Amino acid sequence: MAALDNNIKFPCLVITSEDGLGTVHRLEQDVVTLGSDEKASVYLPMRGVGPAHTILSRADQNGDWLLTSCADNLTMHNDVLVTDPKVIVDGDRIELGNVKLKFRFFDEEDEHYHAALRQLAIRDGITQLYNVRYFADSLQKEHEYSYRKQSSLALLFMDIDHFKLVNDRFGHAYGDFVLKELASLLTTKIRGYDLLARYGGEEFVFMVREESHQAVHELAHRVCSDVRNHVFNHAGIRTKLTVSIGYYWWDGKDRETSAEDILRIADDHLYQAKDAGRDQVIPASLSNPEIP
Repeated sequence: MAALDNNIKFPCLVITSEDGLGTVHRLEQDVVTLGSDEKASVYLPMRGVGPAHTILSRADQNGDWLLTSCADNLTMHNDVLVTDPKVIVDGDRIELGNVKLKFRFFDEEDEHYHAALRQLAIRDGITQLYNVRYFADSLQKEHEYSYRKQSSLALLFMDIDHFKLVNDRFGHAYGDFVLKELASLLTTKIRGYDLLARYGGEEFVFMVREESHQAVHELAHRVCSDVRNHVFNHAGIRTKLTVSIGYYWWDGKDRETSAEDILRIADDHLYQAKDAGRDQVIPASLSNPEIP
């Protein structure tokens, strides 16, 4: 059997702007729609991008592609406004709203290299969870999605209780182990479309899409209980820890509630949990939730 040629070049778009930096989109069809609609071939849910903003189409079998702006959408090609279909070549720049892309021909090695760079940009180095920058971008997008779909969005904000004492008593190597072990434990609680991130230090955030208030409430209490019962065992050291959790559940229908509000309220509830003695969840009860 003949070996596969990994040097075959394929057309793709690489995001070069801050939001989504380094993401590679292969162009696997002869006609590709770029837009903020989830059904678009290249989904770009960024500010200033229309549902079906621009079309890329294969002009011939020699590798030429045409760039066509849809309706009155603002599309730039090499810093020039697109008014008529433009032929694009390897290295050309495309701009849609706030999104900047580069048209490239990559082989498998190029794609793997850019994928690795992308992971370095969005992942926390210790836990390998998403980092705070990626989380912040995702929260804005999920907030907009939830409002458009009139569906719920919840945020759990959690903090390891007395983590400084762990580092002081057992050393930072053990502290790093605790962070990684907790990340693994929390990962078992998420669904494919939820998002878990390390917010910073010993804080973690858990974003849950389209789930009932009751289910989110039970999830927060289950996480708190599971951490309490877990033994952190490393290098001959066995210890137990607890977490404090504050959460906020938003129904997606109130336009006055911003993404920043969701984060702020969940954070306020986290501090209430810590002030109340730690190792607990706020709101503690659905019958009398402490939601402003």
